[in-house]
Amino acid sequence: MAGFKKTTHLLFLVILTMGCTTMNKTVNKMFDKVDVVAADKISEEDLKPLPQVVQNYLRFTNIIGKEKIKTVRLKQGGGFRLKPEDEFKTLKAVQYFNLEAMEFIWQGKVSVITATDRFLNGKGDMTVKLLGFIKIASAEGPEVNQGEVVRFLAEGVWFPSVFLNDYIRWQALDERSAKATITLGDFSVSATFHFNKKNQVEKITTKRYMEKDGRFELEDWEIRIVEYSSFNDVFIPRKSEVVWKLDDGDFCWYKPEIYTIEYNIAAVYE
Repeated sequence: MAGFKKTTHLLFLVILTMGCTTMNKTVNKMFDKVDVVAADKISEEDLKPLPQVVQNYLRFTNIIGKEKIKTVRLKQGGGFRLKPEDEFKTLKAVQYFNLEAMEFIWQGKVSVITATDRFLNGKGDMTVKLLGFIKIASAEGPEVNQGEVVRFLAEGVWFPSVFLNDYIRWQALDERSAKATITLGDFSVSATFHFNKKNQVEKITTKRYMEKDGRFELEDWEIRIVEYSSFNDVFIPRKSEVVWKLDDGDFCWYKPEIYTIEYNIAAVYE
């Protein structure tokens, strides 16, 4: 019996290692596309084309004088649940971004379940696996593409210089809100950023496709900022809440918390 347990444990470690190796190869391939050495520094002049409320926000983040962010790697955790009646379970994840190509890879783990969320080469996909190699769910297609671009746009608050990139277009709505839009081919995705009197983003609202019993339905989706912190001398949300705004009430399904985040380090975590 002891030998069987040892063999099972070794097999489990081999499977996890194989999964990590595959992801690392994909991340390295994504990072090969970008030159982080030639990152220009951000100036006040760079902010001028943006709506005033967005300019004020970017000044708050303290990015002026710093290098423009081209790549991101981060570790996060927080509570996650699939249904409103469920208890939150602890989720831990790593995520990598290439902001020049507008790509990302996210991988989160809850117990023996691993979920991977990606947007690469203009296409998104989601995969859920048991023990890192047994596929139990997957999705791709136009609705997934829309959802991944929405996610990328909203998560820009973690690396705010992305809002200076040409692929994001801004429109002022009023003194405390502005709409950001990304257009890819024949579809566009927009989100409204709501700012408080401290010039912080306090809420992001948009619509996103939600999977319901194998079908996708467009629902109201919201991110609420709970707490800001300084990482790399840049002020970003440390804690947030991700909420579906449904007809029968709000469903908060994820409470992400940033543990660590690094800019312009084009390498996977060891």
